Amino acid sequence: MIEYKTGIDCIDWKMLTELYGQVGLVAGQGKDQDVNLIQKVFKASTKVVTAWNNGKLIGSGRLLTDWQCYGNIYDLGVLPEFQQQGIGKGIMVELMNGLEHLCIHLTSTFGNERFYSKLGFLKHKTAMSKYPYQSEYLDKAEECQPDVSR
Repeated sequence: MIEYKTGIDCIDWKMLTELYGQVGLVAGQGKDQDVNLIQKVFKASTKVVTAWNNGKLIGSGRLLTDWQCYGNIYDLGVLPEFQQQGIGKGIMVELMNGLEHLCIHLTSTFGNERFYSKLGFLKHKTAMSKYPYQSEYLDKAEECQPDVSR
C-alpha cells in the first residue's frame, strides 16, 4: 500500500537524490546526485509530499506558494517502475489539498501534458520563462520586442 507523507522530516536525502537521479528533475541537478543541493531546494519549499512503498521512497513533489494568490509545483517525480499506477496523481492531490483558492502553475515534462490536464490544468497562453542555461523547454522562435514608441 502506498503511503503519502507531507513535510521533510521523513525524508532520507540519499534516497530522494537517487529518485531524482533516475527521473532527471530538480532542474536537471538530480542526475548530478548532489545531495546537498537537493536537500537545500526541498528545505526551501513551502510544501513537500513524498510517496512510500514499504519504507522505500518512490515519488515526490514540492510546492512554493504565498498562500494567498499563487503556487508553483516543481519536481513531481515517480520511480519508473512505479509510474502509471496513480502515485503521481496522489502526490499532486496532496500538494494541492487545501490550496484550491490558488492559481497554481507548473511546467510539464514533455509527454506528460495529458496527465496534468486530467488534473484540471490548462495550457497558459502567455507563460514565459527565463533560464540561466540552454533548455529545450524554451521557445526561441519569437522574442518579445519592447515597445519604444511611447
